[in-house]
Amino acid sequence: MGSTNILLIEDNPGDVFLINTFLEKAEKGQFNVTHVDSLGSAVTCLQQTHFDIALLDLSLPDSHGLDTLLRLQAKAPNLPTVVLTRVDDAALAVHLMQHGAQDYLVKGKINQNWLNSTILHAITRFQKTEAIFETERQYKQELIRRLHTYEKKITCMDGKLKILETLSFTDGLTEIPNRYYFEVAFKKNWLQACRYQQPLSLIMIDLDYFKRLNDSRGHLAGDRCLRQIAQTLKEALAPSGGVITRYGGEEFAVILPDSPVQTAVAVARTLGLEIKYLSIRHPNSAVSSWVTASFGVASVVPTSQISSKDLIYKADRALYVAKENGRDRISYFQQSSFFIQSIDSKVGFTDS
Repeated sequence: MGSTNILLIEDNPGDVFLINTFLEKAEKGQFNVTHVDSLGSAVTCLQQTHFDIALLDLSLPDSHGLDTLLRLQAKAPNLPTVVLTRVDDAALAVHLMQHGAQDYLVKGKINQNWLNSTILHAITRFQKTEAIFETERQYKQELIRRLHTYEKKITCMDGKLKILETLSFTDGLTEIPNRYYFEVAFKKNWLQACRYQQPLSLIMIDLDYFKRLNDSRGHLAGDRCLRQIAQTLKEALAPSGGVITRYGGEEFAVILPDSPVQTAVAVARTLGLEIKYLSIRHPNSAVSSWVTASFGVASVVPTSQISSKDLIYKADRALYVAKENGRDRISYFQQSSFFIQSIDSKVGFTDS
């Protein structure tokens, strides 16, 4: 694997020195850093060189605040960006994410491991998101092609809508609702929860070391695994009224209406056990001889002042915490903190 080309946009010499020091301690050749001290210089660099990621200070000599991020994205929409800030504010973090930042780091609290993992996770997350969007674009094109084929045979408008809806909302591999359906169902459940002031929970699921399963047993075995797990999760969720969707790749998302966080954690534990009961062999997993999953859980009682993206962000961050703390476990967000719980045990502990 080649070097990761980083564009560091920072005008504070002390912060530049610290970040360079941390990155120089990484594996030799892992990071290649180019430093500029203004947004204008950054734009010039981007016109001449390819970069894998940008580390961006919001306060620069020629730009300040959120506008700095927006101007950089306008010039380089395909460049994942991690924001550097001196403000440790969760609301600011959510605001930045909503406007396209992959992550943010608080100056004065950065250490080498956190900096390295944030950079790599931001790149991976951006690539996965882009891959999902590209798949969705291709899928919609295929839907249009299929609709034209069916058009000659369909004489009733209701029939057209039914077929289009089925094609649009179903994942072709797993035969469960897809990411497009998730967006529709999540919005509907959010509005309902907001109207009746009921808790809405979200569970993000990621199969542990799934790429290794594909590499060791082949993609056909990986596809069988995804189908089997998807149908198992669908059946296990039936009593709770939850909605299971394929979020992308080996990731699933579960929407739980009228469910507080502890209920969602219990449901996540049940789903984790159901996956284990399948006993699908995984020769290259670092946590088990069988396929396991990591879970991120978040819950909120929606209001008009809360963005629905905040719940998705918290569940996704909880999933990241679960994976960073060993995988095959549940992480859930509650009262501004993340907690970790083993799937095989009901005892939880605070993530430090």
